[in-house]
Parts: sequence; structure tokens; C-alpha cells
Amino acid sequence: MVSESTQAVITHYERRHEIRGNVFGQQPYANYGYWTRPGLTIEQASEALTDLVAASAGLGRDDHVLDVGCGYGAGAVKFVQRYAVDHVTGIDVTPVRIASGHDYVAQHGLSSSITLQEGDATNMAFEAASFDKLVSVECAFHFDTRVDFLREAARVLKPGGTLALTDIIPRRGANPDDYLLGERTTHSNVCLDMPVNAYDAEVYAGHLREAGFDLVQIISILEWTRIPFADALQRVADASEGERAEAITRMVMRIRQLVELGEDYVLVVARRAP
Repeated sequence: MVSESTQAVITHYERRHEIRGNVFGQQPYANYGYWTRPGLTIEQASEALTDLVAASAGLGRDDHVLDVGCGYGAGAVKFVQRYAVDHVTGIDVTPVRIASGHDYVAQHGLSSSITLQEGDATNMAFEAASFDKLVSVECAFHFDTRVDFLREAARVLKPGGTLALTDIIPRRGANPDDYLLGERTTHSNVCLDMPVNAYDAEVYAGHLREAGFDLVQIISILEWTRIPFADALQRVADASEGERAEAITRMVMRIRQLVELGEDYVLVVARRAP
């Protein structure tokens, strides 16, 4: 049985699935993107963020990769096509995403190289030391809890294996009580606040080390992620009409408010201690 917080996440992404539209273009990404140069589309920036995580993990030939919070499988397809990894296993708690992901993987002829399945990041159904690399794009702040996920990540990674992910945390000195107010999301009408995961990079690094990781790096990439994404999303709102335009504008305002109140966006890379 999933927790109340995890069920809220499932409900959120099920409902968001119904209203995705074409904001992310033809590839089924769902992240804030990595805005490395002017003129990028949301789709291109989302792909660039996936590339950043893949490169940070050092994905390469013969790797067995676990993609936690794999969504619709867009990242998994890229890992196989661009980085020639041997196999990607993707898990996600949202059934509709996994079902759609199966179709997306099959369309690319990669069903033998990619396995997508429902799964809980905090209780993974894999043997110890099963994977060379573990990646997770913009998900861990949802996990109930992130600490439990980090312990599981260390367990399923081989000694010396790499963890690379992007995540949302408070900036150092920020008070998460200023923005974790129990508000419901614009489209899905659920609360996604996870106060138990609202700690800064220093505490985060400590949890990684306690879980069995070393060579820990946590780097803010806020200026290249949420801020330009909000600008791009506002352009989508400006090109839309009626209720859709209003809803997207409210989303943009909320993102900017969260950043102003102290939310950070970070790249996390660590090694499973040998």
C-alpha cells in the first residue's frame, strides 16, 4: 500500500497526463529543462537536462542503468540511442506513464533494451548490486522519503557505481515553512508538499554519505533550469487563450514565487563507495 503522499503524486501525474497538450513537443519529457543557450524550445531544453544527468553519471557502453521516476521513457530511449548503454530499467509509480512509456519504447524498436515497470523508489524490487549507474531526473523531492530512496539506491548500485540526479531543495538559509503551505496544485488539485524532504545541500550530502556514498557533489543549476523555464512557459501562456492561458500563467507565477522564497534546483552526483 502506498503512502498518502505517494498517492498524491500518482494522482497529480495521472491528471496532468490528461492535459499535457504539446507543451513539451513530440518527445514525452516532463522536466524544467536545462537552458544552455538562447532560443531553445521547452522540448530541446528538456532533452538537454536529460543529457546533463546522463553525462554526469558517465553513462556508456555495457552499463546497466536504473532510471528512477522514468516517466514516459523519453530518457531511457535517449540513454540507449545516444550513450549505447546495454540496458535501461525504468521504474515509476504512475501506471499511465508506464503504459504510455511501453508504447513509446516500442515505437523506437527498443523493447529488448529497455524495461519499464511500476515501482516504488523507496522499496525497489531488485537484488543488491544490480546496476552500474542510477539516474533520476527531477523526482526525488517527491519520494516518501528521499532518505529511504538514497538507502535503496546505494543497495541496488554496484560498489563504485554512480548516482546522478536533479532535485529540488531549499537554498541554504531559506525557511521551507515560507512556501510549504499545503497549497494544492493548479491542475491536479492535490498537495505535493513533502516537508520531510525540505533540507539544504549540506544536510543532503550528509544523508548521501550515511547511505553509503562518497565523492558527493551538489551543485545549484537554478539559473539554467526553473527560471528560464518559467519564462518559456509564460510565452506558451501568451500564445494560448482562455482558461488554458490563465492556468499556465498561474503555474508560472507559482514557480517564480517558490524561487523567490528559497527553493533551489540542484544537480547531485555521488559514487557508491567501493
